[in-house]
Amino acid sequence: MKNSYSLKSKICLSLALILAAVTSSFAQEPAWKVTLDKGVEWTRYTPNKILLIGSSDWGLHGVDATNGKLLWSNEDLYNSAKAIKGADGKNQKYTEALIQVLTDDSDPKVSDFAVIKYTDWVSVKNFVVLNLRTGEVVTSPAKAGFPTQKVLTSLKAMGSETATFNYEGSAYIPELKAVMVSGTWIDIKAQGTPSYQLTKLIDLESGKELWANDQVNANFEPLITEDGNLFLLGDNIASKVDAKTGKVLWSYAVAEKKNTFQSFGANLNVTDGYIYQKKGSNGLLTALDLNSGNVKWEKELSSKDAPMLSAEHYGVIAADEKNFTLFDSESGEVKWTAKKLDGVVVDMGGEHGIAVGEKGKYLTVLDKHTGEEKWSEKIKGIEIDQLTGAGIMYRNEDGSIGLFDFDGKPIWDGKNMIKGETVLRAKPSMIEEIFYANGKIYNVDLITGEKRVIIDDIKFKEKETPDQLEYTGTNFVLSSSQNMLGFDDSGRVLYQGHWPSPKISLAGRIALRTVQVAALAMTVASSAAAGANHNTYSNVSYNKYGEDYKRQADFYSGIADGMAAAAGKRFKATISRGTNSFILTDVGDGNGLVRVDKVSGKSTGEIKLNDKEPTFDSDPENGMIFYKPSKKEVHGYVF
Repeated sequence: MKNSYSLKSKICLSLALILAAVTSSFAQEPAWKVTLDKGVEWTRYTPNKILLIGSSDWGLHGVDATNGKLLWSNEDLYNSAKAIKGADGKNQKYTEALIQVLTDDSDPKVSDFAVIKYTDWVSVKNFVVLNLRTGEVVTSPAKAGFPTQKVLTSLKAMGSETATFNYEGSAYIPELKAVMVSGTWIDIKAQGTPSYQLTKLIDLESGKELWANDQVNANFEPLITEDGNLFLLGDNIASKVDAKTGKVLWSYAVAEKKNTFQSFGANLNVTDGYIYQKKGSNGLLTALDLNSGNVKWEKELSSKDAPMLSAEHYGVIAADEKNFTLFDSESGEVKWTAKKLDGVVVDMGGEHGIAVGEKGKYLTVLDKHTGEEKWSEKIKGIEIDQLTGAGIMYRNEDGSIGLFDFDGKPIWDGKNMIKGETVLRAKPSMIEEIFYANGKIYNVDLITGEKRVIIDDIKFKEKETPDQLEYTGTNFVLSSSQNMLGFDDSGRVLYQGHWPSPKISLAGRIALRTVQVAALAMTVASSAAAGANHNTYSNVSYNKYGEDYKRQADFYSGIADGMAAAAGKRFKATISRGTNSFILTDVGDGNGLVRVDKVSGKSTGEIKLNDKEPTFDSDPENGMIFYKPSKKEVHGYVF
């Protein structure tokens, strides 16, 4: 890290700006300016008022967003990322997607840190945890003392040195506010080429090593168990360790040294775990009590490929190339086997059955006790969307939204589906969801399945199509580049505003709106459940979508048992960060940005930029703008 990096920070907090703030007039001069020797590729505003700037030489810079002071610069973090190819075979571009700013609703300090993690799954991999206030590396495999090795980058030459570590097993653990780094390696220079393993836990805030253990490793994401300890799954050993000390509480190894663990599943409470390992031409499925480490049962499978394991409280479903089999959680006995099924598995709660979005063609529901098909509907491009109190919501290949009840009867399908080229949605609670499609706004009762049109025939000026629907915590806002419509859940229109677009190119307006919507999307969780219910990389644990399905099943089945209130406490309404929207329009005798309050729909400030196609980032909470007037500059504006 270099604190200078030949970067000039120019701070112009002028008397005119101060006087302007006092007299409530609108400032036209920036509060501060930052100039780079290299070009500005991207900016990213973080919750703790740090503006990250990526430069054209793949450097990363931290700026205090309140005053423009350069805090740090580092040109080494992304060196290896330059070699990574994109989906088109060309080298990927340097974007803000290569950094993950950490967040924790209960602890704002966590947002002082970010994870830089990327790989091409061949020769390039990197993992760094960075302090965004100081620019210091909190930890990385190299800083944690893991051995380095040369990486082969071509057939003729060896590449630069990189630290040895397990990419998927090294991660930030939110529950512990700590970072795990784990690795395995072989010393090819030593007699007998001995193998080694090492796992370390690092405190996020201080960077201090909490513990190290050379008897365990993780090649999959670490899992927090029911009692607050850690379950680690390596290539050939599964271990539970004390989260505070790193002491091994129990371990389970592969049946033979040449075997490796290939897939894993755990129930939502993380009390039962299921591990599959290849054993000769067959495989072995083992059920473990994750509290004690005791083997509950083992079953040999004839699978050629590693099965996908979907764990429920009553058992585990193993889906391979041929069979879809449910094993009893306690005995391991086969409850049933279904043929030629694949896709996302969703337990619908109670006695409603197990839903499978099969091969993108069928929505099939099985009896969880017998495996017999309860009902099946052919739907092109089927994706299970979410569970409701009335049944299962789904999307088809057109993106239209439909709803079946638990017995397979359509509540709304065909012409009654929510249809349109653009379907937008906002979910203020577990019992209600608002949709926009084809000029209409719908209120959907997620308990009964009732769908009502609450606003009809919406038309925006300049023939714009709405591209964002959000819930502010007070009201709903439907918006496009130059239009905003505020309303409540009954359909009462609170305001409708239009700010004429300046005379800029269509491409410029599209680019501007893309930045605005993308910034919002990073802070507002989608209400739609995704088409996967396990961890993307390792199948070790439920990701947020899988947890959504499980919570929905618990919630809606709980209603029948009078438990809705308790289950409802698990859900927190989605609220967008900040109540400001920024619209490019005519300002005085030029053009600029108008700040609009999304609750009232009123303009609360403006900044003249005189740029027909501005590139900017924003702080929607405090109303700041970070504008890129040239290739090498960023200006900070305060309304």
